Amino acid sequence: MTNQTEEYKAKAFEPRNLAFFFLLAFGITWIAVVLLGIFDPKMPASLTDAAILFFVFIGLPGAFGPTAAAFIITAITEGKLGVKALWIRFWNRNLSIKWFLVVLLFYDAFRLVANILARIIDGQTYPIVDLANPLWMIIPTFLQAFILSGLGEEFGWRGYALPRFQAKWSALTSSIIIGLIWASWHIPFFFIHNQPLYQRNFWEWVPLILLSSIIYTWIFNNTKGSVLAAALFHASFNSSVVLLPTHSSLWYYYGFLLFALVLIVLVFGPKNLVRQKPEGIT
Repeated sequence: MTNQTEEYKAKAFEPRNLAFFFLLAFGITWIAVVLLGIFDPKMPASLTDAAILFFVFIGLPGAFGPTAAAFIITAITEGKLGVKALWIRFWNRNLSIKWFLVVLLFYDAFRLVANILARIIDGQTYPIVDLANPLWMIIPTFLQAFILSGLGEEFGWRGYALPRFQAKWSALTSSIIIGLIWASWHIPFFFIHNQPLYQRNFWEWVPLILLSSIIYTWIFNNTKGSVLAAALFHASFNSSVVLLPTHSSLWYYYGFLLFALVLIVLVFGPKNLVRQKPEGIT
C-alpha cells in the first residue's frame, strides 16, 4: 500500500508528457493574453456589463492555462484515476497550523523587515505600510489572487510539473528550472495593456520568481505535496504588496529572501528541502 505521505511524488521524469504540458500551458495563456491585447476590452463596470463576457471566455481560460493543461494531460495519460488523484491532493490534510501560518505570513514578514531595513540604512522616510486603501481591501485582493493565480496555476506548476522534475533532479535544481519556465510563461503580461505586469522591468522581476520558486518547493514538499498550500501561498505572494510595497526597498527584500533561502537549504538540505529524521527513528 502506498504511503500517504509519498503519494505526491512522481515515479518518473516523463519528458514527453512534460513537453506537452508546457506547450499547452503556454499556448492557452499566451493566446488569451494576445487576444486581450488585440481587442483591448474595457474593464467591465458591473456584473451586468456585456464586456464581462470577454473576460470570462477569454481572460479566465488564460489565467487557468497551467491548471487546465495539468488536468488535460493527466486525463490523457492517466485517465479518471489520475485526474481524481490530482484533484484530491488539493484537499489533503497535511497543511498543519505551523505551515499554514508560514504560507500566509511569509511574504508579509519579509516585506515588512525589508521596508524597515531600507528606512534605517538609507535614512529616508520610505513607506513601511501602505494605508492608501482600507485594510479590508486585502481580503478581496487575496481571494481574487487565490482563485485566478493560486487555483489557475498551482495544479500545473507544483501539482503536475514539480513532482516529475524531482523524480530526476534535486528539489533545489527542480525549483530553479521551474522558476525559469514559470517566469517565461509571464512574458506576454509585460507587453499587454491592462495586465498587472505591464511595462514592469522583466529582469528586475525575475530574481523574485526564481527565489520564490524555491520557497514554493520548500512549502510544497513539507506539506506532502499540498496543492492547497501552494495556491494559498501564491495568493499571499500576490496580495502582500497591497499593504507592504517594496518599490523603495526591492534589493533589500531580495537580499533578505536570498539569506533566508541559504539558511533553508543548509538546514533542510538541497535534495528534498525537507529535514530528514535520523535513521532508526520512526
